[in-house]
Amino acid sequence: MNMGFNMTKTIQKKRIRISAPTVPPETVKKKSPDREKRYLDLIENLPVGAYRTTPDGTIIEANPALAKILGYPISALKKINARKLYARESDRDLRLKKLDNLSKMVDDCRLRRRDGKIIWIRDYSRGVVGPDGKIAFYDGILVDISREKATEQKLKKVLAKLKESNRARLSVIKELETHSVTDDLTGLYNRRGFFTVAAENLKLASRNKTKMFLLFMDMDLLKNINDTFGHHVGDAALIKMAEILRQTFRDSDIKGRMGGDEFAVFPIDSNLAGAEIAIGRLEKNITEFNSANNVPFKLAFSMGVSCFDPEYPSSIEDLIVRADKLMYEQKRQKHSR
Repeated sequence: MNMGFNMTKTIQKKRIRISAPTVPPETVKKKSPDREKRYLDLIENLPVGAYRTTPDGTIIEANPALAKILGYPISALKKINARKLYARESDRDLRLKKLDNLSKMVDDCRLRRRDGKIIWIRDYSRGVVGPDGKIAFYDGILVDISREKATEQKLKKVLAKLKESNRARLSVIKELETHSVTDDLTGLYNRRGFFTVAAENLKLASRNKTKMFLLFMDMDLLKNINDTFGHHVGDAALIKMAEILRQTFRDSDIKGRMGGDEFAVFPIDSNLAGAEIAIGRLEKNITEFNSANNVPFKLAFSMGVSCFDPEYPSSIEDLIVRADKLMYEQKRQKHSR
């Protein structure tokens, strides 16, 4: 029985012309003053940390988002050698050795904030070669993933308890331990992780005779962002969307990036009124981001919501298919206007 609920909202994105956020990776090229200004404006307003350092650790550029992550004023941050920001100074040397053999690299490491707190970050970095054929500086963006790391630790503890208390779930535990369940870019569950964990929640809802609503959403115009500003900025938009989903929904709600520009959340609530309230919060948070942040992109989305009814059992796959159909129907209606 189809229990789909059609809920689609779109926040219009204003197209802004601006240069790409990074210079080509192969060599340092001289930029015109106007292009340099557009580049610096873009870095300044990215919602994720951005930096440029020399091989010896001098911080050439740092944007406000990076300063906020590390707890420093920008002026103070630029006076610190990058090695001093690592939980262990030798960690930077090890990372640079890896990066010198690659065109670009994504990895997780620990940094020390100004207040002494150790945080986990995901660093998307690359080395830029100078005219002499040597690395002139390193470019990168940083995302604070401390919350995701804490969630991973909680998940490990849950898995340990499940091993001790419920042998019937060993197959699920093995699945979680054997395969990666986290999306590298956003820190949300990936498709495999979402389906695995959501299926367990669906079993619980079925036993308790509880209705559950699933949200499936697609970011509008992500291709335009990539084509206009580059994939660097497109990645930043995906990261920001994931942050807003975490901000909007409960920690216990399962949030996943299903691939490309598609996201899912389950359950968003156990009744239609609660689901509508949750979606209203999402719309409000995205509107506030678009209004308050001077970034080169606006977030926009289409969505579909489907309902699990224990009287008419269905799988997570069925719920995704139904919500996806509603979402694309609304997207088609928008394009026809």
